[in-house]
Amino acid sequence: MVLSGRHDDPKLEQLARETFAMFPNCHRCGQPIARFEDADIRVHTQRVVHRGECPPPPSVEQVLP
Repeated sequence: MVLSGRHDDPKLEQLARETFAMFPNCHRCGQPIARFEDADIRVHTQRVVHRGECPPPPSVEQVLP
């Protein structure tokens, strides 16, 4: 059965939340995803990415001697 037709299935929701708990970082950019609602979770592949575009990488300042 295709999972896209089961968007309101509580067991699928639970599986998505458990996948997000195991993989809280985006598999595209590596940055943490703050909330479950901001994640696009692919249950079959256990892949979690940001919904839409990933945020820009944080800038790191270096102090030169």
